[in-house]
Amino acid sequence: MKKNSFYLIILLICLSANTILAQKNVQAQIDSLEAVLKTAAPDTGKISTMLKLGAIYQHVDPNKMSAMVNQALSLSKELRSDEWIAESLFLDGVYQNDRGNFAAAKKRYQEALILFEKEKDQIRAASTIYSMGVLEVYTGDYAQANEKFFKTLKIYEFLDDKKLMSNCFAAIGNVYGRQGNNNKELEFHLKSLKLRAEMKDNYGISASYINIGNAYGRRQQFDTALSYYFKGLKIAEEMKNQKWILNSLGNIGSVYALQGKHKEALKYLSKGLFMAENIGDKKSLCTFLNTIGQCYFNLKDYSNAKAYYERSLSIGIQTGNKEEIKTSYLNLAELANKSGDYKSAYDYHISYTNVKDSILNQENSAQINDMQAKYDSEKQEQQIALLNKDKEIQTGKFKQQRIVTWSIGAGLFIVLILTFFIFRQFKEKQKANIALQSAYQEIEVKNKDITDSINYAKRIQTAILPSVENIQKYLPHSFIIYQPKDIVSGDFYWYAEKDNRFIIAIADCTGHGVPGAFMSMVGNDILTQIVIEKGITKPNLILTSLHDGVKKSLKQDTTSSDTKDGMDIAIVSFDKTNYCNIEYAGALRPLWLVKSDNKEIIEYKADKHSIGGAYSADAREFTNHEIKLIKGDAFYLSTDGYADQFGGEQGKKMMTKNMKELLISMHSKQMLEQKHILETNFENWKGNREQVDDVLVFGVTI
Repeated sequence: MKKNSFYLIILLICLSANTILAQKNVQAQIDSLEAVLKTAAPDTGKISTMLKLGAIYQHVDPNKMSAMVNQALSLSKELRSDEWIAESLFLDGVYQNDRGNFAAAKKRYQEALILFEKEKDQIRAASTIYSMGVLEVYTGDYAQANEKFFKTLKIYEFLDDKKLMSNCFAAIGNVYGRQGNNNKELEFHLKSLKLRAEMKDNYGISASYINIGNAYGRRQQFDTALSYYFKGLKIAEEMKNQKWILNSLGNIGSVYALQGKHKEALKYLSKGLFMAENIGDKKSLCTFLNTIGQCYFNLKDYSNAKAYYERSLSIGIQTGNKEEIKTSYLNLAELANKSGDYKSAYDYHISYTNVKDSILNQENSAQINDMQAKYDSEKQEQQIALLNKDKEIQTGKFKQQRIVTWSIGAGLFIVLILTFFIFRQFKEKQKANIALQSAYQEIEVKNKDITDSINYAKRIQTAILPSVENIQKYLPHSFIIYQPKDIVSGDFYWYAEKDNRFIIAIADCTGHGVPGAFMSMVGNDILTQIVIEKGITKPNLILTSLHDGVKKSLKQDTTSSDTKDGMDIAIVSFDKTNYCNIEYAGALRPLWLVKSDNKEIIEYKADKHSIGGAYSADAREFTNHEIKLIKGDAFYLSTDGYADQFGGEQGKKMMTKNMKELLISMHSKQMLEQKHILETNFENWKGNREQVDDVLVFGVTI
């Protein structure tokens, strides 16, 4: 039975978004197994056949899967076989998880795990722990999920099981994606794809294509995302895999919706919704309902939008799917606000915030990042242990050689004397090496502590920055490029709404890295006080107040102060009733305007003094520019990091002139395409050189 159990590792790891049963001819396998089942005696062989059929039915007919697994469970209990009861419970947990019945799935997994551990079946226990991690992703407990994924990854690496390793890489990538860590997300999905390509696992490759598409979608590189989604859909349709067909349809529809192609989006989303309802997939059902609701909202069909949002919320609450509950509350808040029902909008937003906080609390995020550190550390410890073992072997050989040498006789006394001195020198060198190794390890620990602290500071700084999605609600045709030189940044962007004004700022603080990050947090806090608490909305008056606030915060208003830190900043205030009316003021950071009807750039110059860095006698005033725009005009704000980057064939600065020429050449394109052009140009210019400063660019088309 143990051999059969081991064989089922591949067959029964049906883990939602990461593992798919590999088959060349699904129907042929079904026919073959059903023929065996008709004549099988009621023993463990029959149970094995039932579970194999159940695993296949997971992706082609989930209702038959449930019936088959329940029959296997009943027969296992009749035979009192703990091993097969555990296998049946596990597969029923997979079924319940796929249907969105998370509480029932968790109960089944826990029951199966107890029996696997009782049977001392470590490998099946590992696959069950992994499945519980997948479930915890959907219920929003990311720290526990990644702990389980890294734990099982170590077991699968020890077994050198590439298929199961690829599943772990994909699962870890999905968690990082939900946390907003796009670089780590893409890194782990590419690791997974590499292994699946080596194994020629078409089902796994399909899954990886869709996961990579998700990573590019979160980066707003929609064309690249779509290309991966359609690759994944093609393979899923060829294999008749409902799970990945659903996943692909939902993702394609979502990207078309983000691109404003709502009718095209509804075509794919409606097809996916129909399929999810037919197979009773409540997880997918919630997602499709929310996304279709957003399409109707953008088409101004608010009645239909509300119906879809409310239905998604109801199913989400019923199944405990926190991700979709959060999305539904946010969508309903936005809809209520649009309809003028501000009380409901407020209530929905409070509910959204509560759910969001329960998912993305600081402890959760910290634990997730610690999981990989712990995993890397334990791998390093294993390598050190192997090296130490090798040293012990070498030392043993050395002692043997000494015994042989002594046995030769007195005639080799001189050689022995020399050997003694050599050995003493070796021991001294060995002590020195141990001291060096100890010092190196101490430095490594200190470096890790410092890096961990800076990474924690990054999470705080990222949380303080405004959401790009919130800015794009008011300025849909806009982009922000934010690329710190180090882990944390001295550049920051900020926005606020006050009365009938929408205000956005980009700022470059003194220095970069940790010092710059401290200044950015000071600036962010003072700006919020000026606009939100004091109600000042004119850009030039905001800058004057900001200058005074920075001096006061850093005690620069006293002659004893030796701090001259400050910031360069540009502020634009929009009239909500007419976005063509804007006001601008700048401290050493200009506004560049490209009119829709020509190919010249108009520069509104900033005042030639910065914020902060002066004594109290240095009162500063700033110029307020009132600018009239027309539809199609585009303007840009930028810190100096982009233009100051060294690169090109001769290693020179890019210069502001070349950056302006690039803006003129692309101003008529869609903003997402402009962002891609700017990012690509920067990377090509920089090449292999180090980034010299933080980079921040904001652009908007009216």
